[in-house]
This record gives sequence, C-alpha cells and structure tokens, in this order.
Amino acid sequence: MTSHPAALLLAALLTLNGAAQAQGFPAKPVKIVVPYPISGPTDIHGTSRITRTYKLIAQHAPPPITDMLARTAAAAISAGSAQPVKLDRQPGAMTSRGAQSVARAPADGHTLLLASNATMIINPSFFHGVTYDPIRDFELVAPLATMPFVLVVDPMLSVETPQRLIDWLKRRPGEINFGSSGDGSTGYVAGELLQRLKGVQVVHVPYNGGIAALNGMATGQVSMMFAALPLALPYLASGQLRALGAAGPRRAALLPHLPTLAEAGVTGFAVEGWYGIFARAPTPAAATAWLNEHIGAAMNEPATHAMYLALGLEPVAASLTQFATRINSEFEKWAPLLRAARMPLREPAS
Repeated sequence: MTSHPAALLLAALLTLNGAAQAQGFPAKPVKIVVPYPISGPTDIHGTSRITRTYKLIAQHAPPPITDMLARTAAAAISAGSAQPVKLDRQPGAMTSRGAQSVARAPADGHTLLLASNATMIINPSFFHGVTYDPIRDFELVAPLATMPFVLVVDPMLSVETPQRLIDWLKRRPGEINFGSSGDGSTGYVAGELLQRLKGVQVVHVPYNGGIAALNGMATGQVSMMFAALPLALPYLASGQLRALGAAGPRRAALLPHLPTLAEAGVTGFAVEGWYGIFARAPTPAAATAWLNEHIGAAMNEPATHAMYLALGLEPVAASLTQFATRINSEFEKWAPLLRAARMPLREPAS
C-alpha cells in the first residue's frame, strides 16, 4: 500500500520538529520530582533539622541518600545548561504519588523522576490503586546507583551462617519474626523470596521505615531482617546486629569478606535496591542521550564515586540499555510473587 503524500509530509515535519526540540535540550527549566520524605539530617533545600531532641531519639540517623542523588543529578544538568533545575519533593503513597505526577507530565524530558526499584518494580504489582505502568509510562534516562541489602540477625542467636539460620527457622515454623521497612519494601520482598526458596515460615513485621525496623531488631522486637546496607552499617559497626550474608548478586564493596546468600547455599537468591532518573515515555532520543551523558559523567567522577561508596551505595557498571533491560526483567520476575500478596495502597497516618 502506498502512503498518501500529505501523510508522508506531515510525518516528516513532526519528526523534524521533534528532532529540533531535542537538539536544543533542555529548552526550558527542568524539574526533578523526588517522591521521598525528608531523609537524613538535612532536607533537600539544605535546611538543618538536627535538633537536640532529634539527636537523642535518632542515634543512627539515616544518610540523606535520595537527597544527595537528586542534588547530583540536578548539578549535572545545571552544569551543562543555562536552564534552571528545580527539585520538587512529592512524598506519599510509598513514592507512588510523585511517580503518578510524572506519568502525567509532557514526554519531553523536562520533568524527571528520581525512582528506586520499589517505585518501578514493587509498587505497581503489590499495591492496588497504583495507576502508572512502569514499562508503558516511563523511560530510564540515567541509572544512578545500586544499594546492597544484607541479611542481619540478632547477635544473641546462635547462628553463624545463612544455612544454620535456615535450619534453625525450619524447626520453628511461624514462631520467628522478621522485620522490614514496610509492606512491599525491598526487605519484605527479600524475606518472601527466602521463605519460598527454602520452605521456612517467618512472620513479617512491617515498620514505618528502615531505621525503625533496625531499631526494632536492636531492641529484640524481631530476630532478623534484610536491611539496606547504608542504614545497617552503624548497627553492624557497633555490634548491635550481625550480618550473615549479602543479598545481592555480588559481595558488597564495603563488606568484601561477607559472602552472598547464593555463595552460602541459597541458590537463586539475588535481591538489591537501585536508583535511577526516569522521564515520561516516549522521551525524544536526543534528550535521553543528553541527560544520560551529563548525569552519567557526574556519577562517574572519582569524588562522587568515593562519596557514595562510603555510604554503602555502589556505582552502576551497566550501560543505559543494559540497565533498562534489567528493569524489564526484574518486573517480569517479581510481578507474580507480588500480585499474589497484593494489598491496598494506604497513606501513612499523619
């Protein structure tokens, strides 16, 4: 069938117009939506919130990871353009509120989302009421970092290895609690995977955040959990918790002598967190390339590398295409498990 000349002309004009817009990217101010609450001792505008009371009740204040990642991306965009960059905090609904706002934004690369594996992999399959589709509505423009998780236990338990823990759990079905930062969190998913792979039964206790869960462990409320390494480091250093294994596909850079769970005999186990910058799909290819080049260069700066490694994060070795493929694969892998345990999306009590 021969296309109508007018249709061909219109298509050519649209293509040229899109290319022209992308070549001038960014053509207007850029906004990065940060769907997380204030993390760590300062908020995203740099306003200190460490008070005397806060120091007393938060002995192990979490590092401001999401804020630092957002600032790194914003600084990279600002350095390569005369356009201003705004960080727009939109917490709520387990990061889904901010994601849904970006899913409704123009697909031109000027409205971006700082997102994790929880936002893109877990939430859409686990929670009822999430209206965005991570594959249809979003496009990865820059992977930022991966975040190792570690299996930690009460140091009073007489288990020294993951296999001994599993043997101990099998003798106590339904009697032992495991904590997480909340329903549908990465730590929750890791706990569910361990139960399925090894046939153990443990009781999930969701907390309001990773620090609350770690404090629950340190005070004996729960016996085990899969914890984000940046949050767990102070507890490990103080001896309040014991690490039995790294949950990811490789050993954590800061804990090189700690074997992975797969190395310790839990075949097929691999869970880790990650962060990336996303835009509404379909973003013009030139805009994606520009963002990836500038943000990627900033993340690869030696000083940036060192800073994030010290916090417990690790650089992304994969290319943009490779990491996007990984996201699709993870979505397909985890969706059946998560959908089997779906629950309503609730806002936290104020």
